[in-house]
Amino acid sequence: MKKLLVLFVAMVLGGAFAQGRFFGEVAGGNVNLVPNFSLSASARMGAENVLGPLALRGGFGLQTNSGGTVFVIGADALYFLRNPGLDFYFGGGLGLQAGGNTVFVLSGAAGLELPVSGSFNFLVELKPAIYFAGGSSQFGLGVEFGPRLYFR
Repeated sequence: MKKLLVLFVAMVLGGAFAQGRFFGEVAGGNVNLVPNFSLSASARMGAENVLGPLALRGGFGLQTNSGGTVFVIGADALYFLRNPGLDFYFGGGLGLQAGGNTVFVLSGAAGLELPVSGSFNFLVELKPAIYFAGGSSQFGLGVEFGPRLYFR
């Protein structure tokens, strides 16, 4: 039964990936403003219209702050509102940060995509997040920016 379910999910997602454009955010930057200042750089890939109107995005990055450097991995589901000139999107996701200790991250995303030319756009994204570690939680607020490239 499990094999049949996995095969069904793979077929549905495989068909959905064929429907949307792929995109990459090759040099995204993130400035966390709350609770403390930190900087990060990430690389992410995604595809539009994977689950109906939702896009899926996943990636990894490095984040540095006063406590050192940590490795970040995460995935988001995004909903795009396409308009001439400006595209707005919102969504949320899950992530993990691994450094001195492992931190589970539940995050949101609200952003603007500014077209530059053809398949090259610039994004600005507000990222509220809740960090869970060691039985405690902490709220964070970040701003991401960088280029987004569309393929196909």
